[in-house]
Amino acid sequence: MLKLGIRVSTEGSSGRGHFHRCLNIRRYINEKVYWFVDEQSSFIKNRIPNFDYLFVEKDRNNFLTLRKYIQKSHINCVLIDSYHINVTDFYNINLNVPIIALIDKNIRIKADLVVSPQPIDIELQNDVKYLCGPKYSPINSIFFNKDKKEFFKNKILISFGAYDNNRISINVVKAIKNILSSNSWKLDVVILLGKDSLIINEIRTLIKNFKNFQLIIEPKNIENIYNECNIALGAPGLSYMERLASGLPNILIPQNNIHIDLIDKWVKLGCAIKAENSIRSIQDSLNLLILDNTLKNKLIKTGHKFIDGKGGIRIAKEIKKLVNFYD
Repeated sequence: MLKLGIRVSTEGSSGRGHFHRCLNIRRYINEKVYWFVDEQSSFIKNRIPNFDYLFVEKDRNNFLTLRKYIQKSHINCVLIDSYHINVTDFYNINLNVPIIALIDKNIRIKADLVVSPQPIDIELQNDVKYLCGPKYSPINSIFFNKDKKEFFKNKILISFGAYDNNRISINVVKAIKNILSSNSWKLDVVILLGKDSLIINEIRTLIKNFKNFQLIIEPKNIENIYNECNIALGAPGLSYMERLASGLPNILIPQNNIHIDLIDKWVKLGCAIKAENSIRSIQDSLNLLILDNTLKNKLIKTGHKFIDGKGGIRIAKEIKKLVNFYD
């Protein structure tokens, strides 16, 4: 029987993408799951199943509580999704349980199964199984939508995670205001943020007296928001893959150095266009996408080719097969 432990990054600077993709894999696990997080919040507690267990580690680099529960035989498989845990160190402890690692960049890592849902080149190692590419994007299947977008009216989505610590949303709002001041276009704008974001008040000040801008804090039913919009700006994380599945043309802007390479890969695949985190660059990319419906349709079609909403199912199946092999 599968007894899965999940060690996932949940601190504010890491965003919520790590947690959400683990949660989307967990949807296809029938047994109860042990969660080990950096810090607890009502957001996390309210989203994991009631019969799961939730533990808080000492800090973001720690896995001592997880190790204890493995040694007690409560856990026979571990999924790690964190930039702060050295998976190879964890593997070398030799706890005799299979280890699955979710990664977003090409790093040498020792695990039994490595999952990379991003379109990056991975240096393969012997005795490690790999699941690579966008088909393993662990998004919720509710986001997959093949209905054709209407482009007679532009509704723009700004989505850089719950916190947006790099304040990219502010530059995007300023770029859109510049476009509105020099064109007669009608643009509706939706901005998504979490309740703990430090830029909420600044965004509110920027959009004051602009009725076509809407700020949504802690959005619910986000799939409906995706379906209402026809252009999105964001980073190349899990939410981007959700937007691809929902048929949204995307402009990608990096939030960190890892994102720079990821964005180049997605652009090369034909799934997005890119911009730098500057008002001028964002404005230029938006002007291009607003005016070019052929480009928008091409981005939608290519995105659906790579993302089908079944990544979580595929990963869960491989986890079960791995545990059966060990048993």
